[in-house]
Amino acid sequence: MSLNIGGGQFSGVQVGQAAGDMTQNQQITQGEAEKQLTLPEVAELMAQIESIFRNSDLPEDQKKQALKHLDYANDAVKEKEPDKNTAATSLQKASKVLKEANETFNAGQGIWQKLEPIAKQLAPWLGVAVKSILLIT
Repeated sequence: MSLNIGGGQFSGVQVGQAAGDMTQNQQITQGEAEKQLTLPEVAELMAQIESIFRNSDLPEDQKKQALKHLDYANDAVKEKEPDKNTAATSLQKASKVLKEANETFNAGQGIWQKLEPIAKQLAPWLGVAVKSILLIT
């Protein structure tokens, strides 16, 4: 005798319970938001982020600093074997520049709304949470 059970997930923990012989079949379906991006798609998203920073109201020094971090991120994803850790860290540093400029100069407020949908697409590819890219606490 075999018993098939569908399980549920609560806070990332799978839950299931049965008595007797048990066979468990688990199917994981990724949502559209977590679709694996291609390198050209990643490059396009990175270009969008760069454009947002270039056209922002950030003070020139902060803009240059953020763009420097974005250059590192771009270089990391264009390598033969993309370095996702370096890309994620560089994006976090660019976000930190934006956050500090926002706190100091009250500049760049509209940038967050433009960055969030792009970060939501990039985060699964980078293997990090969206809030870690945008430094949301």
